[in-house]
This record gives sequence, structure tokens and C-alpha cells, in this order.
Amino acid sequence: MISTYFRDASPTVKISLILLFCLAGMLLFMVIGSIIVFSLYGSAALSYISSPNPSVPEALATLKILQICQGIGMFIVPGFILAKFFSAQPVQYLGLKKVNNNLVALSILTVIVAFPAINFLASLNELVPMPQWMIDMEEKAAVLTKAFMAVDSIGGLLLNIFMIAVLPAIGEELIFRGLFQRIFTDITGKIFWGVIISAILFSAMHMQFQGFLPRFALGVMLGYLYVWSGSIWLSIIAHFINNAIAIVGYALIYKGNIPAETENVGGLSVMWPLGLISVILVIILLLKIKSEGLRIGIFK
Repeated sequence: MISTYFRDASPTVKISLILLFCLAGMLLFMVIGSIIVFSLYGSAALSYISSPNPSVPEALATLKILQICQGIGMFIVPGFILAKFFSAQPVQYLGLKKVNNNLVALSILTVIVAFPAINFLASLNELVPMPQWMIDMEEKAAVLTKAFMAVDSIGGLLLNIFMIAVLPAIGEELIFRGLFQRIFTDITGKIFWGVIISAILFSAMHMQFQGFLPRFALGVMLGYLYVWSGSIWLSIIAHFINNAIAIVGYALIYKGNIPAETENVGGLSVMWPLGLISVILVIILLLKIKSEGLRIGIFK
């Protein structure tokens, strides 16, 4: 069977398969998404897809449908299919096993505490000179992100949490921690390099260069949460909490419930010492998570 053929394949072949399946899955599900959009909006869907204008409600809805389809097709479906190709026990291969409750609580606390640190790293990242084309990409991405996040209803908020928190947390962790991290660890023989390389790929994939450093740091943290817990669920939960807090925070800012400066707390422009304190606290909490993994015999 083809599903057993790749279990002893070389790391190069496995990496090529991951890239191929992610690309094919994205294209297939974008077609499915386009069919859904055409069924909803008829001939007008063509303009919504070819020249999307986030200020037009139908165009924004189109972008969200395509985003959801892309998240499922590019990461979630390939992740499960490839795990079956690479192992006779795909669930165990991906690390989808029960996670210790103490580790879950510590990880959630770490993610919450890390927000000023993320802003601090983001502000440092912004000091790096970038070519104009990168700046233009960042500005376009920022406009689209704000359009996605600006919701004033519970339904809109829940849809954003599903689209921006649930799907990426599951799909990206399956691919980057469940597959890439394992493969690069096998290639290098070092957990450290497996975590670092997969975190670089994780950050680069988002194509948001002014956020490369904080996203890389998040990828490293998620990678070690997987290593120290032995369960990818811990990485998925932490990834979800990180994204969900950002979504809820932006919604509160949009409605005027909290000041706009809140999203930059810890950065160089707003209470930067808090960012440094946050970095130190995150390191302490991560060491506590590692020691907890050692204590319960998961990480050795």
C-alpha cells in the first residue's frame, strides 16, 4: 500500500512530501472555497476573489471563507494523511496523547505572561531595516488583519476564534511540531536543532517579516512544550491561547473597552521594562515546565 511505502523513506523525501501535500491541499481546498463563494454570491464572487476589498462585507466574508478552507487544506488534512504515510501508528507519531494537567496550567500561564515579551521582541524586530517591498507586504497584511479582527458581535468573535485560533493551532502544530520538528531532529540528531529549524520555518511561513522574531520565539517555545510534555496537545493549547487572547484583545480595543495602547504594552514605545520582566518570567516558567516534565517522567 502507498500509505506504508514512505515509512522508511529518507528525510529529504518526507520533507518533499510535506511541502507537496501542503501545496496540493491548499489548492484543492481553495477551489472548494471558491465553489462555496460562487454558490453564495453568484457572478459577483469573481470580483470578490480576484480583487478583494475588505471594506465590502461580501468581499470580507469571501476572504474569511477562503482563509478557513486554506487552513484546513494546507495544514490539517495533510498533517493527518502524512502521519499515516510515515508511521503505522499515526496518532502516536503526531504526539496526540493525553497531557498532564499541571503542564497545561503552567503553559497557559506562560502564554499569558509572554505577551509583553512578544511585544518587546516585535519592537526590536521593527528596528531592523527592510526593503520597501517587505514594508508594502506588511502594510497590506496589517490592513487585512484589522479588517478580519474588527468585529462587534459574539458570532463574529467566535468565527474569528475558529478561523484564527482553532484552525492554525491544530494545523500548524501538526505540520511544524508534529512533522517538521521530528524530521529535523532525526536529521541533526539534536532536539535543539529540530526545534530551531522548525521554528524558523514556522515564522517564515507567515510572510510577515516585521514579526519574524517574536513568531520565531513563539515557535521555539511551542517546540519545547512538545518536547517536555511528550504531547502535541500542549503546543496546540498554548498556540490556541496565544491567538485567542490576541483576537479577544483586539475586539475589546475595537469596541473601545480597553485603550489601543494595550496591544503594545511591553514594547519599546509602551512600558518597555515590563517587556524585559516578561522575558525573564517566561524563561523561569519554561524551566518550571521542563522540571515538571522531568518530575513526572515524560521528558528525560
